[in-house]
Amino acid sequence: MGMRSFENDGVLGLLLRDLRRQKSLSKQALAERAGFSLNQLSRIETCEQKPDAETVLRIARALGLPPSHRQQLVDRATAAGRLRWYDSTPPLPDDIRPVLEKLLTGHEPYPAMVTDSCWNIVALNHTMEILMGDVAAHLLAPANFLRIILHPDGLAPHLTNLAQVRCHVIRMLRRWSAISGDSRLRELEASIDGLPSVQDAESTKSAEEAEFFESGQADRLLLPIEMHRDGHLLTFFHIVTSFGERPGILCSDLPSGPLSGIALESFLPANTETRVLLGSPDLAFPDAGSAFGPTPSGQQHDNERKTS
Repeated sequence: MGMRSFENDGVLGLLLRDLRRQKSLSKQALAERAGFSLNQLSRIETCEQKPDAETVLRIARALGLPPSHRQQLVDRATAAGRLRWYDSTPPLPDDIRPVLEKLLTGHEPYPAMVTDSCWNIVALNHTMEILMGDVAAHLLAPANFLRIILHPDGLAPHLTNLAQVRCHVIRMLRRWSAISGDSRLRELEASIDGLPSVQDAESTKSAEEAEFFESGQADRLLLPIEMHRDGHLLTFFHIVTSFGERPGILCSDLPSGPLSGIALESFLPANTETRVLLGSPDLAFPDAGSAFGPTPSGQQHDNERKTS
């Protein structure tokens, strides 16, 4: 297989290829039905060419898919490059934003987002927006990911390993708050400590959390995030890529670049079941997208960042 185009979302061509194989059609036969050249169809299936909505519709019709399935594929093609951006202060430079767009869309169909030094969300890709679709509106001004993942009105009710994730998040936040001395991180820590789920954990010291530390899982390089959505158990590895300075050298003499403090947060499938589900053309969860609505106006984001 040739190198995939960086502009492609990296999944739609593979989905079309698999659907063709399920129909026991050769590439030549499908190309003739859809009115494409064999070379063009080959480039689409190997993800070297990104199909637009009209191209996907023609292929879906040629495959004999039912109208509902055709529409799902068209919606996938339309949404492949759709991102939700939040205001950042200072604004991202014009030449930086397209790079981040490519990184976020390139992660599809896997969730990804861009955050600042206080874990405020700067941008979401389409799959991340679906996973966060039923987050309460009051958690979105600003949309702070640490609060969202631990809040009872956020993602906390969906996490099957909430105790472990909560311990990991709190330890990480306290560590970087101490290293950086950033007062905003101390304020964030105080707001998270005040959440009902966190207060309950501090007071009860559950056996589950005690086992988490005693077993050594707290020091694992990658802690899986297990999320139950719409009857499916999704398991992710959370990886953070920092573009700016690490908190430990914020006071150094190194120059501060345009991406100082900005990080890309990736949620990669930790098992085959999660990978297959996220690659499904009809991926959707109840009320997906309803909470986010229009991008909040006047929302402030600091363009400084922690690293993990």
